[in-house]
Amino acid sequence: MKKYFILFLMITYSSLYAFSAPEKIVLSNQGAGVIDDRSHPLNFDMPDAFYNHDEKTQDIIIDGNGAVSYYDVEISSPVTNTVELTTQVNGTYDTFDISSLAAGPHVITIESPSGNIYEGAFTKY
Repeated sequence: MKKYFILFLMITYSSLYAFSAPEKIVLSNQGAGVIDDRSHPLNFDMPDAFYNHDEKTQDIIIDGNGAVSYYDVEISSPVTNTVELTTQVNGTYDTFDISSLAAGPHVITIESPSGNIYEGAFTKY
């Protein structure tokens, strides 16, 4: 019986890990000094950003809710001060793969067409 209980716990744990929710990346508006507040008038185009890290994927999710048509995204390393990835994503909702990045801390910079720059940090596992 103990063997079945341990098997049940292992299956439950692995399914929770496999279906874990993406981690929210807290963004701040670099020009306005406002942190993660979409109600602020200067942040009308601030997207939501998430780091998704399950067993099968390593990606970033950008949810812009259609405030703008696109965002320019840059990911850099605060350790080496180098830009590791640049891409342009859809302003409504988009994802992009970051599996090629090294594990450790990263900074994400998101620029809207209106010139607002949002920055946040995440740690890749």
